[in-house]
Amino acid sequence: MFIKTVSWKPVVLLIGFIGIAGCDIQAEEKVTTAEEIRPVRALQVQFQQVEEINVYAGEVKARYVTDLGFRVSGKVVERKVDVGDSVKKGQLLARIDPTDYKLNVLSSRAEVNSAQADVTKAQADLKRYQSLVEKGVVSRNDYDAIVNKYNTASARLKQVKAGLEVNENQSNYTDLYADRDGIVMQVSAEAGEVVNAGQSIVSIARLQEKEVDISVPENHLAQLKANPTINIALWAYPNKQWQGTIREIAPNADASTRTYAVRISIIDADDSIHLGMTANVAVQRQTDEQVVLLPISALYAQGEQASVWVVDSQNNTVKQIPVKLGDYHNNQVRVIEGLSGGQWVVTAGTHKLYAGQRVKLLTL
Repeated sequence: MFIKTVSWKPVVLLIGFIGIAGCDIQAEEKVTTAEEIRPVRALQVQFQQVEEINVYAGEVKARYVTDLGFRVSGKVVERKVDVGDSVKKGQLLARIDPTDYKLNVLSSRAEVNSAQADVTKAQADLKRYQSLVEKGVVSRNDYDAIVNKYNTASARLKQVKAGLEVNENQSNYTDLYADRDGIVMQVSAEAGEVVNAGQSIVSIARLQEKEVDISVPENHLAQLKANPTINIALWAYPNKQWQGTIREIAPNADASTRTYAVRISIIDADDSIHLGMTANVAVQRQTDEQVVLLPISALYAQGEQASVWVVDSQNNTVKQIPVKLGDYHNNQVRVIEGLSGGQWVVTAGTHKLYAGQRVKLLTL
């Protein structure tokens, strides 16, 4: 019994000592972990004016596109241009069969010659009867009849001359000419087709003025009416930009898309810009609103609630603050509510932080 008692006491004491030492080590490790200071990058909150920028996709079009057609009906016998052809003012585009119109001209000319002969004869009779009535050889009634005959012949001559002019014009209308320099955008008739007067045959775009068609939602119309700066970039030339101005805003929204058609004139458009090219139109204006802009990396999301880590300047610890966000642009987000000027917001490594953690600021 004595031996057993003596032998167990040192063991118990040793175990107790080891346990106490182990607890001290764990407590020391916890203190070390709690006092760990993590360096973080942070940005000081500042309210500033920002540019409101909206970008729209569009297509380059000509400002003026003219649909040309014959002024008379007939059968198309020749078409001399195709889509994409460049044309000059006065260039022949197409022709319809002129046979009937030329025959009408010949018939009208014959009528004019006949009427002219009648006028010549009536004029000679009038002159002769005027001399006879002065001598009392013929009665006044006979003279008046000759006058009426002359007037009728003169009126008929005017009528047939007008008919001749109409038929000559119609004969000339069987040829369709370009009314301006431009490029053929559409061809709507082929040789052999019978077309009506006024029917579109060829569409020509004038290349001197080019513009971009875009569609704008109704909540962006106010920005367009505030004289914004407009920059136009083409997919074909990503490193080049052109200035633009608003030429026209549709008065009504499209029935299906509920957007408004807007036409942006391209200032100093050169020959490198081709019709049909895809364009991005950036509309920007300076706003009077004071906002906070933060990099997207500063956001810390829990479910649907966005928040940020703010550094307490008194003890250099972080706390999580929920924020209300606005729009995103260029890897930045606009903060509408939740922050005050002068606060320091952690901008990197937010997922490694916890409330109350001590940090060391590394400013941007």
